[in-house]
Amino acid sequence: MALPDGGQALREDPWLRLLSLWLPPLATLLFLAIFAQGAPRDLPLAVVNLDPGGASRALIRALDASPGLAVHREYRSLAGARVALRRGEVLATLVIPEDFAGHLRQGRSPRLAAFENTQYLLAGKFIGSALVDAVGDYGARAGAALRLAHGDPAPRVALAVKAVRPQVVSLFNPAMSYARFLVTAIAPAMWQVLLVVATVLAVFWRLRRAPLPAGNGARLKAMTSTLAPLGLVFWLQGLLMLALFAVFLEWQPAGGWGWLLLGLALTVLAVQAMAVLIVALMPEPLHALSACAAYLAPAFAFMGITFPRADMNTLAWWWGALMPSTHYMELQVAVADHAAPFATLWPPLVALLLFLAPLPLSVRALPGGGAS
Repeated sequence: MALPDGGQALREDPWLRLLSLWLPPLATLLFLAIFAQGAPRDLPLAVVNLDPGGASRALIRALDASPGLAVHREYRSLAGARVALRRGEVLATLVIPEDFAGHLRQGRSPRLAAFENTQYLLAGKFIGSALVDAVGDYGARAGAALRLAHGDPAPRVALAVKAVRPQVVSLFNPAMSYARFLVTAIAPAMWQVLLVVATVLAVFWRLRRAPLPAGNGARLKAMTSTLAPLGLVFWLQGLLMLALFAVFLEWQPAGGWGWLLLGLALTVLAVQAMAVLIVALMPEPLHALSACAAYLAPAFAFMGITFPRADMNTLAWWWGALMPSTHYMELQVAVADHAAPFATLWPPLVALLLFLAPLPLSVRALPGGGAS
């Protein structure tokens, strides 16, 4: 009688088929659809207008006309806007001071106060930049109108207003696309979570079918037979994920595809090794799956894409270091964005290989069979 293997597990277990065949590409396509615009639009803004009049209304219209901003509501006091900001109804509040129009007429620069909700790191940063741009454009137009009213020649005013127009272009993301920035990190993090859950289910499926052999070599061979087909499927899903990036985001690795294919293969092995270790430590399926969720759920937050790992506290840094996706993303960024040399690539590759070190002991510690 042939021993059960991973191919048989995929045929018999509908949950494994769902996790390994359908959810990875569907999750990637979902993230691509969510961030299809490429950049945030119409982020809600509250305006506290303490100087109602034509000047403040013109500023509010300029804010609302900005692609990244949408004036959610105008308040007459800071108290109401503060409540809206705390409730999450708006992401920022701009306070127009009482002497706003008077300062403009006198040629002085009014002081505007802005309060941003930086709990949402990327949204807070974006709305702050959009506020600076919108207020800066309004200030340039207001200054030009004031100089014209004082009799300055129009050509001189035009030169003064547009004397320097800086253009900021991201070196590795010229279109400033949030889709390219976020999806290429979120999708691998989700792919990793699906992989670890599928591997845990496959290990328990194998333990229920037949006892593992007694010898260490035979046990390792049995686990390899169980996990290799699943690992191959997820490696192919990783390739499909990168292909979807290329098709929908025009994402082309500057350093070529070869290192990424190797990195995906090592990441699959590393995640499967961690899954086997979790099962060895927690031989109950529910406990093992709960541990997987606690272990890898913060992957996106700790991999260093939205927040630099160098600025993380010790716990967050080590937690990120213990997740394979962190090292894969280090490799992906180095290859895709920087076309980095091998001297930069080998540390994440070695880190992924180190995840395989406990695998022989983990396989040895697995229960012999009959797991519920």
